[in-house]
This record gives sequence, C-alpha cells and structure tokens, in this order.
Amino acid sequence: MLDLLGEKTIDRTFYILFHDESICNASKFLYHGFLFVKEAEATNIGKLLEQVKREQNKETSEIHFNELKNKSNSQYGAKTRIAIDWLNKSKQWLESNYIKFYCFGVNKNNVKNFWTNPNSYDKNVYLRFFEIGLKSAIRWFNIEQISWCYLDKGTYDKERRKRIKWLNDYFRTSRPRYNINADNVILLDSDENKSKSELSNLIQLCDVILGTIRLSFVKTSSEAQSECVKNFIDIIEMFNCESKAYDCKNNIYYKKFCISFFPTKSDLTKESFLKGGIEAFRKRGQFYCDRLTFRQQLAQKQNLKLNI
Repeated sequence: MLDLLGEKTIDRTFYILFHDESICNASKFLYHGFLFVKEAEATNIGKLLEQVKREQNKETSEIHFNELKNKSNSQYGAKTRIAIDWLNKSKQWLESNYIKFYCFGVNKNNVKNFWTNPNSYDKNVYLRFFEIGLKSAIRWFNIEQISWCYLDKGTYDKERRKRIKWLNDYFRTSRPRYNINADNVILLDSDENKSKSELSNLIQLCDVILGTIRLSFVKTSSEAQSECVKNFIDIIEMFNCESKAYDCKNNIYYKKFCISFFPTKSDLTKESFLKGGIEAFRKRGQFYCDRLTFRQQLAQKQNLKLNI
C-alpha cells in the first residue's frame, strides 16, 4: 500500500492488552497472564462473551475462575458452563489469530535468595517479573503495537489493588519503550456493571484462561475447575514440552499461545536479577517450559509402578 507521497506504508496490527495475575500456593508459583486481542476484533469478541452470559441468564454476573464451584451439568453450574464455552471460543480465536495468550510463571521455589517471605512482594522484584513477562510476550509474538492496555482494578482484593497501583505508576513514570502508549494504560473494573464496557469480559476471560493453566499443574478438589482444565489441557500440553512448544510445523497454536517459566534453579541474587536483561537470563538458560501437568505426573507414577 502507498501513501499520498507514493511511499510504501507499513501495515501494523494493533493489539489491546489485558493482564491478570494468579498465585498458586500449592506449587509456589506466581503467574502473569497477558491476553493480546486484535483491536479490530476486541469489541466483537467482548460482545460474544457477553452473549454467552445472556444465554445462561447471567449477563450481570462476573466470571472468576476461583469462584467456579458447581459442575456444568448441575442446576447451579451456569458460571461453569459459561467458562467452558469461553474456553472453547478461545481455541477458535487463537487458531484464527484474533487473540494471543502468554502465561509467564515465576517459580518462587527457585528465587529463595531474595524472595524469603511467601506472603509479601518487594515492589521492585514484582515489577521486574512483570516487565520480563511482558517483554518476553511481545518479542515472542512479534507484537508491533499495543494501542491500549487494560489492568484489572482489583476492586475486591486490597493486595491486588496495591500491585495494580505499582503497575500503573510503572507505566506512567518509567514510560517503557516496548510498543505501548503509556497514556493509554487504563484501570478497568472487571465488573461490566460498573465499567459499562463489554471489554470487562475480556479481563474475566484472561482470568479464566490463566486460572485453568495454573490448576493444570496441581491437584484440585473442585470438579467445576477440573472441567475447565480437562477442556483446555490439550493446548496446555502442547506448550509444557519444548519439542512440542517450538514445533512450528505441527503446532497450530505456535506463536499464538505460550507458557514460559522462570527461573531455573540457580544462585540468582536480587542484585543480578534487578540489573540483568532478558538476553542475559536466556544465555544462562533460566527460562524453561518443560514441566509436567498433574495428569502427566499421575501417568508417570502409574508407569513407574507398572515397571517395578
């Protein structure tokens, strides 16, 4: 395409970024979820998510993964049915390249040198993990431009609100140079009844996908959440093994979905962590994706028993 001066124009795809985080006390992992939605598709996807709610007479309800309690086939399983329908639609949107999802898992077991208190966060450490996750996602997906970034306000979680303020201040003061307009970073309530925006459903979708990934690696007693894991596990297990995750020929979700963990076991110190760049960590082999899901762990144990 040529501009008015006859010069070639650069066709850029603009994305809207939605972020959520999740903590797994069972495995001692902190997860950051980055949902990239093509700007041209965002409104339509938000409305489709809203439509699924209406079909279950839950148009005024928020869908949060941690609140899924009832099986989808039960009388009170409407929220679980919505979550599963959303996951099914997400598979289609991922395949069509309308959305991309990057899960960045921080292995707190391997940062004992400076993460000594499991119940609190050092501001600089937290922001550094967020920054590493976001930069990794942008680079891996080749995201050219992020037009808007929506952060969940964390209305019902005091600690979450504190961390969101850190993130908001980070964008405002640091003005990071990776394809994000810092002036377009918005704190959005995940409850669309308060935000009056269908985009709140995309924050809820981010929560559902991230929660599903988190619980796929540990045992859960919730049958409702297990249904979500079972629905999405085939995609997750394409990306928890390096040979499959980077198979650009046979993995239909390659460069559309990604799970990355950090760091590997090392003597990483707080000082080197805060100063080090992504390339330095990569050279030291501190990013990884090989990690068995819970069902793979069970299968491995079963095979060991059969071989004894």
